[in-house]
Amino acid sequence: MPTYGKNDFKESNVNYLNKDFSSLKQSLMDYAKSYFPNTYRDFNETSPGMMLLEMNAYVGDVLSFYVDQQYREMLLPLAEERRNVINLAKMFGYKVKPIVPAYVDLTFTQNLTANSTDSSKIDYSTGAIIDRGLQVKGTTNGVVFETLEVLDFKISQSADTNTVNTFNSTTGLASDYSCTRVVRAVSGKQKTSTFSIGAPEKFKKITLSDTNVIDIISCVDSNGNKWYEVDFLAQDKVPIETHYTNDSNRESAYSNALDNSTSNIEVPFSLQYIKTSKRFTRETNVDNTTSLIFGNGVLKNGQLVDSDFIDLEQVGVVVPGQANDLNETINPLLGDEYSTLGETPNNTTLTITYRVGGGIDANLPSSDLTIIQDGTAMNGSGGTINDLTVTNNVPARGGKDEETVDEIREKSKSFFSTQNRCVTKEDYEARVLNIPARFGNIAKVYVTRSGDDTTPNVNQQLFSTALTSLDTSFQKFIDDLDRIKNEMFTIPNQAGGYVVTTQLLEDFSRSIENNSDQIGDVIRNINGYSDLTTFDLSSINIYILAYDNLKQLVGNPIEQDISIPVTLQNNIKNYLSNFRMLTDSVNIINGFIVNFGVFFDVVAEKYADKNQVKIKCIEKIKEYFQIEKMQFNQPIYKSKLEYEIMGVEGVRSLNHLTITQQDDYYFGYNSDGEFLGTADQTLHPNPTYLYSFNTELDNGDGTYGGFESTGTTGYSYYYDFQAALVDGIIRPPELSTPAVFELKNPNQNIQGRVR
Repeated sequence: MPTYGKNDFKESNVNYLNKDFSSLKQSLMDYAKSYFPNTYRDFNETSPGMMLLEMNAYVGDVLSFYVDQQYREMLLPLAEERRNVINLAKMFGYKVKPIVPAYVDLTFTQNLTANSTDSSKIDYSTGAIIDRGLQVKGTTNGVVFETLEVLDFKISQSADTNTVNTFNSTTGLASDYSCTRVVRAVSGKQKTSTFSIGAPEKFKKITLSDTNVIDIISCVDSNGNKWYEVDFLAQDKVPIETHYTNDSNRESAYSNALDNSTSNIEVPFSLQYIKTSKRFTRETNVDNTTSLIFGNGVLKNGQLVDSDFIDLEQVGVVVPGQANDLNETINPLLGDEYSTLGETPNNTTLTITYRVGGGIDANLPSSDLTIIQDGTAMNGSGGTINDLTVTNNVPARGGKDEETVDEIREKSKSFFSTQNRCVTKEDYEARVLNIPARFGNIAKVYVTRSGDDTTPNVNQQLFSTALTSLDTSFQKFIDDLDRIKNEMFTIPNQAGGYVVTTQLLEDFSRSIENNSDQIGDVIRNINGYSDLTTFDLSSINIYILAYDNLKQLVGNPIEQDISIPVTLQNNIKNYLSNFRMLTDSVNIINGFIVNFGVFFDVVAEKYADKNQVKIKCIEKIKEYFQIEKMQFNQPIYKSKLEYEIMGVEGVRSLNHLTITQQDDYYFGYNSDGEFLGTADQTLHPNPTYLYSFNTELDNGDGTYGGFESTGTTGYSYYYDFQAALVDGIIRPPELSTPAVFELKNPNQNIQGRVR
């Protein structure tokens, strides 16, 4: 038997790229030939040695496959197993939907009586208010839809229609009106399940027996406490919606919290965030069931921060030896770093109400949803569901079966890329426009960062007026600031002097902290022009305008009672608090509106009816200036409008076109070069502005310059259209006063002549 010494063995040379059966078999054969040439030489396919080589190659091939497969399943773009794709989607924060419900706009109709003193108006006091969750069934397959919004017939909205239903046979006046409201609805039925909970358990998990759960409507324990769904357990701030009929601080949907006056902008819901420990997250399992996962703590006095169940009442306790950093507090939805992951229910019974349904079968045709099944009237309602009729003027769409693996993969990647954060100016604009309509009807948005524009200063008189509405503590802050600004402080005990002490500086700092929201409100409400330096406490300036019930722009930086309601402003601030960056302070400002009128002078073809030509020209101008097309800082292309009018059937030539706020200041020349002279026409009413800036206005405090009401009530600001016209383009106001051009009351403010 041959013997082998140390020098007979060479260092092994392994090729790690060989992973399939054939390459592994060949590698084993080469290895045997190289390192055991005298021991084994029989490489016949039928030999026992080859059987052992092939068995090892087989095991290597299988192991290689599983290693590759497991690595692929760790990567979202390559994963194939549904369970792994769902788990990877959770890492991105995406919630998988077991089934997709169908959505539809339902049109409800209720007959409301005419006003007793003026039959041309509707008595909205008889209108019904039906809570969300009103069930409507289809006639085709019995699929049930539930409303997602409050059905409110007590407020008038721009999207609704009101027509006379019946007339009084004696007087010929309207007796009642047929009023419509359009609300959003989703397919699905409500179900309820109860769960008995015993001893506390960290991260308690409750699984609903039903599949295809599309929404958790409520979760209430036996003590009447409500538990709130959150995106993640560390989130301790949740949004709360309050309808105006259930809010004692609001008189109506038009309530303006600042001066208790009414506005014609409907804001049915107010939005705010509350801090709560009773919260849970929801996740979809592989079998399409839904689980609720609760927190890890319980309320119990006397516990330490590092105990098994963290004491939620000790939030904010500083633990010796631990650094006070900004780890979790960067997220505005989180509390301090010692907050828990929420309570865990114990020794109680949970009642969970949820919605199931959806799928392809829920995509019903139009006019199919006509059967009202169930609903609840809210406080202040003048009617019931028996007074209503319903239909869907458009088909229900969007319903489909559970999300496929590919859909989950792509949606989770998109979800991660957005990060649910507002970073750029465009992010803020998109988020504000995306605020649900029940919190306010936002029409136009313009966002700047501090330094991008020259923020308008404030008039001294406006500044003084705005301060009258502030409370005593904030007024003291202003007084302290004024004294410090004017160096009205001296050494202690000096007669008539103002003593600056350590306590004063501490109180001043605390006053700034406690009144930060009010400071922002002052800046928003007193926005204008002044010789004073503006307090620039915000990095994000959001200029907004809203629609009233006639779909006309509303917004006024000067007079609060005709500006954006404070309820709407607060809703925007609270809504953005969920998305803004920690370092961004949001400042909501009323945008400027510039109203105008149009004069035109055209020559008609000989065959054309002059009246019809005039009507067509007016309709073309209305279409060109549709308010949906007008945005902040958007110029008016006068030359393009002239081209549009030239294209009107029956128009031979255009003598002139004037866009102005008062007089038709220039006729221009005709096609023969003949000067037509200046205009003798004026708009009605005259003019289309209310406020004009007077540099010589005496404010009574030694300062001059400010706005004064010199025009027509119901309009906005003066603008020199003639000076702004350059090369056929009317330039918008400067960025310091972002404005939207609006053709208000076009039936009055479009005047034309057909020759």
